[in-house]
Amino acid sequence: MSGIDISKKVLLITLIIFGVLAASFTLTHNMQLSNFLDLEKLDTLNNVEKVQNAISTQQGYLNYIAQDWACWNDTYSFIEDGNETFIRKNIQNHTLAKLKINVMLFVNNSGSLVYAKSVDIDTSQETLVPEDLLRLVEDGTLLTKGENGNISGFVLLDGKPMFISCHSILTTNYTGPVRGTVVFGRYFDDNLLESFKETTRSSLLMYSVDDNLPPDFQAKLNNFSHSPQHTIVEPLNDSRIAGYFELPDISGKPALVIRADFPREIYLYGERTLNNMYLFLLLIGLMTMFGVKFSLDKLFISRLIGIDNFVTQVRSEKDLSRRLSLKDNDELYRLSREINGMLNEIDLAQQELKAQEREKKVLLDSLNELAIFVSPERDIIWANKAALEFMKIDLQKAVGLCLKNTPDINSPLSDYLQLEQVFTTGNKKSEEFTAKDGKVWFVQAIPVTEEGGKIIGVLEMCRDITERKAAETLLQEKQIAEAANRTKSEFLANVSHELRTPLNSIIGFSDLLYEQVYGELNEKQLKSVGNISKSGKHLLNLINGILDLSKVEAGKMELNYTKFELAGKFNILRNLLSPIADRKNIQVEIDIDSSLSTICADEARFVQIMYNLVDNAIKFSFENGLVKIGARKKGDMVEIMVMDTGIGIKPEDQSKLFKPFSQVDSFLSKKFQGTGLGLSLVKQIVKLHGGYIWFKSNPGEGSTFAFAIPIKCNNNSENGTIGLDSKAQGKR
Repeated sequence: MSGIDISKKVLLITLIIFGVLAASFTLTHNMQLSNFLDLEKLDTLNNVEKVQNAISTQQGYLNYIAQDWACWNDTYSFIEDGNETFIRKNIQNHTLAKLKINVMLFVNNSGSLVYAKSVDIDTSQETLVPEDLLRLVEDGTLLTKGENGNISGFVLLDGKPMFISCHSILTTNYTGPVRGTVVFGRYFDDNLLESFKETTRSSLLMYSVDDNLPPDFQAKLNNFSHSPQHTIVEPLNDSRIAGYFELPDISGKPALVIRADFPREIYLYGERTLNNMYLFLLLIGLMTMFGVKFSLDKLFISRLIGIDNFVTQVRSEKDLSRRLSLKDNDELYRLSREINGMLNEIDLAQQELKAQEREKKVLLDSLNELAIFVSPERDIIWANKAALEFMKIDLQKAVGLCLKNTPDINSPLSDYLQLEQVFTTGNKKSEEFTAKDGKVWFVQAIPVTEEGGKIIGVLEMCRDITERKAAETLLQEKQIAEAANRTKSEFLANVSHELRTPLNSIIGFSDLLYEQVYGELNEKQLKSVGNISKSGKHLLNLINGILDLSKVEAGKMELNYTKFELAGKFNILRNLLSPIADRKNIQVEIDIDSSLSTICADEARFVQIMYNLVDNAIKFSFENGLVKIGARKKGDMVEIMVMDTGIGIKPEDQSKLFKPFSQVDSFLSKKFQGTGLGLSLVKQIVKLHGGYIWFKSNPGEGSTFAFAIPIKCNNNSENGTIGLDSKAQGKR
């Protein structure tokens, strides 16, 4: 049953993992779909705005024409004298049709109509002036006041919308006094609506508020009453989306409701893409789940079942001569080897146990601890020499006495330990306590059983540990520190062996696969293998960084000083990072003081410093940017600077620099890969060289990181190694 149980547990775990992945994919799918809905709404609002701009342009054109005619000396004179020459020369049917004006009214200061004309723009035929428009003139609605007076907007004439522009009549120099008002009108008819459709490339529907509105238009009109000048966007169906907006009349009341609808290309494309990606990820997750389940069953669970059956059989048969045999040199094989070794030890221990039982009494009598053997009735069966001296009684008088009635030994043994639990459970019990006289005792009760397993008595031990406890208190802090140091050392050794070794193997085999040494791979396989190699190398760099940082903190990092040429090292570094720089079209320049040629430092660690600084400069630079590497002599030190023209560092984030596992911004940590170890290691290595490091940065203008180290080796480090404890401390 155990084999079936663990197999079911593995299946349950894989199902839980798949469920979590599926839930994550679903949540991501819904979030991204919501983003596409927002993007679709924004695009629709932009398209509706184009329609509104076209309408505003038409109104602006009408305002311009009305102002041009109103501020004209001929018009100014015409209002006064009403001469027919002005009408004959300027106000012809074809003139209005050419200006795209349906109605032209001239009204004097007293509100009397001087002249009115109405034409059909398409046929240039004169038509009747709308009565509703004349009534608006008579009641003064369309009459302007003052030299700057103008009225523009919409009016509804028997349900027909019309663009209206009214302007005060002035001289050509825009001076008064005002002699009246010019009123120009253009019907907002189907032809004009069609022109707007062609201009904005959209499908438009328009209804007057006086019309019998369709349900969707009526609902939007009600919404506009609460939010005027607000565009309402909502899908019409699965393939089209619409934007509704309101046009008020010149009094501010609702006049027109217009709907502009467009194809839902953005949303439908996004939905299709997300659905395909969602199904692909679910398929990958399902395949991975079955692959993991099959691998675990074959490689581990079947072998664990074999180990479980073997242990159960040995325990039931009590046959210590049996041995477990497993193949493959892995952890389970080593476990089987340890089980076999344990069986050997148990067998030997069992053989020695009988001999030890015979010697026990003699050995116990030689102990300094108090040792008393007690029967299940709590009577003393035997006591060693130390216990008898403590009780101040000989063995003959002690045997048969009840433990509770024993002088001097009752308190440390009987009162504190509850022997009933030991006889009931058969478990050893030990405690420490402080007696009334201040002494510290260690008391232990060990059950003694016969071969049948029945408890025949309890061996009670009592030892005065007052002095030892005092010594333990003094050594406790030292032991804690030593344990921490050993743990850290073990961590370094284990990480180095257990992580770097398999990682190197993974990287090596993935590179062989990528180079198609074992056969050709398709494009997806090459991309996946390349990602494995890239991720492995990134993880290896992270592990190496952690190990280097741990070595520095433990004082175990050593420097191997050599002399090398500075310019050559910079050129090699530039060539090494050129693929990364070329991807962003970043130029890397080198500027070295002519007085500098060679320096003495740890060549590998120097390259590690420069690689981190230049890589960061390229990573956080804008495209087509510049990264400059400079070196100059500063006394006995060489000062090296790495400057970039990138995003810079905010003042509030600058305190996070040079701290392990710290990055300046949560947004940048997602956009730019990094572990937060690079600058911390750079600072430690520079200090190890006896140097110092600093930086300056402005957001949006770039950053400069610089450090200084001695040019020459000191007497202890030239052509040799130096450890962290012997480093010179850098000064700022």
